[in-house]
Amino acid sequence: MPTVLVVDDDPDILELLCTVLEQDGYTVERASEGIAALDILDRGRVDLLLTDVIMPGLNGFNLARMARTRRSTLKVLYLTGYYEQAKVLRDEGEKYGKLLAKPIRPAELRKEVGAALSD
Repeated sequence: MPTVLVVDDDPDILELLCTVLEQDGYTVERASEGIAALDILDRGRVDLLLTDVIMPGLNGFNLARMARTRRSTLKVLYLTGYYEQAKVLRDEGEKYGKLLAKPIRPAELRKEVGAALSD
């Protein structure tokens, strides 16, 4: 089963996202901020980065950019509770993955993760 690295600075949301994915059989790694996520990425196999966008320190877009320099084929999905603000922050160049709005229903999360991994 693929490994998903989930990054969110809200511990409740992080736990909820991880629980949904683990119930689907994914191997899940978790991080509460970008630097810790990069450390996890450097240590092991990760197939998909599922990251919050608006976080203290390293935001999700910069995290994805740095992660992709380490693993050019890494799949990426972004989550945000500030969809309009995130669209403005998003680089017009390489976007890497789809931007999803929070709150996200478990069924939609499952569908989007499955689609991202099958691309």
